[in-house]
Amino acid sequence: MENVALEKQNQISGKVVVGGFGMLFVLVVGMVLALATGIMETLGYESRNIKGNGITNTQSGYSWGLNTFYFTKGQEFFAEYETVIHKGSLTIHLYKIGTAPSGDTPYHKMVSQSGRGTVTFPIQESGLYRISFSGSVLGGTQNEWGYDLSYQIHWGIR
Repeated sequence: MENVALEKQNQISGKVVVGGFGMLFVLVVGMVLALATGIMETLGYESRNIKGNGITNTQSGYSWGLNTFYFTKGQEFFAEYETVIHKGSLTIHLYKIGTAPSGDTPYHKMVSQSGRGTVTFPIQESGLYRISFSGSVLGGTQNEWGYDLSYQIHWGIR
């Protein structure tokens, strides 16, 4: 009798696991189709307050969405932002996996003034890319050292 009960319990557990993977698969396929067809263009959102001096930093806020994604040549990455910059600047880096984010890449933008804006980067080469946002001591007046800013930003593909 115990074997029958254990067998039924294992069958139920297996169905729950398979059902969970099935739902995850449907969700992932749905997101990929929504992005591919243009129904959904936003990949993520971030809201942060950051302060630092170039060596250490403190930050608060939250982020959701994808930071790493595959782009094909001809797509366009966008980041729409709103910033309040007391000193320093907000740095936006989109870089291909396997390379380091730097100011030498074509997918790099420093925002040094408060306000709203949009950054767009046309993708020149297919590949796996990562987006990052950070504060920078650069971009302020020469008498300032450090950064103190807040931002809201959402990003995606068009």
